[in-house]
Amino acid sequence: MASYHRVLEVHGRFVNQKSVECDYDIHPWDILINGERWDGKVRLVGFVDSFYLICYSGQSRFEHGIVIHKDDDAIRNTLQRAGVDPAGIGLTVVNKAKVEQEGSTEPPKYFQFESSKVNLDYKITSLGHPISLRTEYPRSCLQRYEIKIRKGRDPVMKKRIRRGVTQHDLFDLLHDALRLGLVTHAELVGMVIGKTYGGTALDDMTGKYFDGLAGGQGSKNLSLAGDRA
Repeated sequence: MASYHRVLEVHGRFVNQKSVECDYDIHPWDILINGERWDGKVRLVGFVDSFYLICYSGQSRFEHGIVIHKDDDAIRNTLQRAGVDPAGIGLTVVNKAKVEQEGSTEPPKYFQFESSKVNLDYKITSLGHPISLRTEYPRSCLQRYEIKIRKGRDPVMKKRIRRGVTQHDLFDLLHDALRLGLVTHAELVGMVIGKTYGGTALDDMTGKYFDGLAGGQGSKNLSLAGDRA
């Protein structure tokens, strides 16, 4: 069997690309996938739009793995292309109240992340499927996954893992756009200023973001939102 690096490469992913949020070994006792523990080493590789859980042996010998989608647009498109009913595989609409409001154009969202200060685990529920060296998979492989990951005590690792398994909010996306080279700093300033309305909460949010941006430029790192539970 090939290395898990080769499997990721088949899917257009690399552990050294800029969109990697985390790349860590997870102890088998610290993670549950649909209520089960995997035998062997478990690697978590998180990207901006998805994350991969890979079981491997030796240095990097791929045994089996799955990909979990974080982006709701990608989830909806995948379900639509495959002709799969989300309710039929156990996915629930997390913004059901907004979707069902009269005249609403809010698209359904299926990705769910749960955490709290009293809970020792991160809980992620979303759409995913097994991965291998293949690039095409039958629609029957699409399923709902429930992932529980122990938070751990290392604050740096904890923060990176959280970024790897959660959707990104507005400021995360702004940071991603800069980090991935999608926009320049000047373009970002113009974009945000052009969408800013005086006296709104967006003014305060934007101010905090650019304060952090200015403070982080000296170290070539952008300030991110504080670690959450």
